[in-house]
Amino acid sequence: MTPLMNKLAIILAFTLAFSCKEISFKEPQPKGKKVLREVPKQLIGTYLLIDDKEGAADTLFVSVNGYLVASDKKQNLLGDSLILKKFKGYYFVNINEKPEWLLRVLKQEENGDLIYMSMEEDEEGFNKLLKRISQEVQLDSMEVNGEKLYQIDPTPKQLVKLIETGHFKKTIRMKRMK
Repeated sequence: MTPLMNKLAIILAFTLAFSCKEISFKEPQPKGKKVLREVPKQLIGTYLLIDDKEGAADTLFVSVNGYLVASDKKQNLLGDSLILKKFKGYYFVNINEKPEWLLRVLKQEENGDLIYMSMEEDEEGFNKLLKRISQEVQLDSMEVNGEKLYQIDPTPKQLVKLIETGHFKKTIRMKRMK
């Protein structure tokens, strides 16, 4: 692993473990929409992952069955814990983190690049996000292992509105490699 990949892996692990919080979902989103059993052809390929904040990069390999991040070396396959759906031009990557579902949203640009969005925030931004979200959809909370989790259960229409009004933020650029 190159020093740059080591740095990205450390940054991602630290970010996920300590600084980012996010609103999760009770079930895979958008609810009621068909689960894709395979990754669509137009998404299959190799992408350069670019973290603008840290200046770090890595490689993402997307196959018909799932994806692999080069520095992680763990293949993530579609199945019960990783569900892909499509609705209104967005791809919804649902990750089962029992008792919650985390959501990543992908939008493919005309040149094949992907916009990767999530509702992850640092502590200060998260409190502001909770306030904004609670004005648009019902927000529930529960405590699990001493940690407070916040969940929403939007309709598909509400979910798209949350994306289009900027509640999901672009976090990583995925540049399609030729």
